[in-house]
Amino acid sequence: MGRKPKIDYQELKERILQLAMETVAREGVSGLSTRKIAKQIGCAHGTIYNVFDNLDDIILQINGLSLDRLRKQLERDVTGFENPQVAVSQLAKTYTDYCHSNYHLWSMLVDHKLSQGNTIPQWYQDKIDALFSLVSEMILPLVADEKERAERAARVLWASLHGVCSLAMDGKLNVINSDTAEVLADSLIRNYLKGLTQDR
Repeated sequence: MGRKPKIDYQELKERILQLAMETVAREGVSGLSTRKIAKQIGCAHGTIYNVFDNLDDIILQINGLSLDRLRKQLERDVTGFENPQVAVSQLAKTYTDYCHSNYHLWSMLVDHKLSQGNTIPQWYQDKIDALFSLVSEMILPLVADEKERAERAARVLWASLHGVCSLAMDGKLNVINSDTAEVLADSLIRNYLKGLTQDR
């Protein structure tokens, strides 16, 4: 009998993540299952667990890729803006556009909760911190280079934008206002940053 072909686990991991990401983008997280992935790849269900701990691990890996893509898109779109207020406004537009274009992936990114007993790994926290650092660095000149205020402002803006985007994605903006998410986000940014500069 011939030897079984050696499994390239790195290649298998990449295939699993690609299929999983495509499934979530198309069907949402509810359509994601390790059995479905195994069937699509043509491998035993247990093989999935040779490269991932569990479904939470797969979701975290996908969310990590989404965070990387979002950060790169934000960096690209704000490059060249010397005015920090304009740069942050552009950042908000990019973020809302990303939510619209990647609804299911964005929803999983912000809504997924780890199973009881699991904790966020450091590599994932680093990706989140990198996003906030990008925003706080833009805000820093507006708060007289006070790093702590800039970091707090970055989190306030993220939480506020998340609220606007969540209402927009759920179709609930019409209940409170006829303005689009982009218009509300722009107004939010401009007025919040104006307040920051006046407090300075």
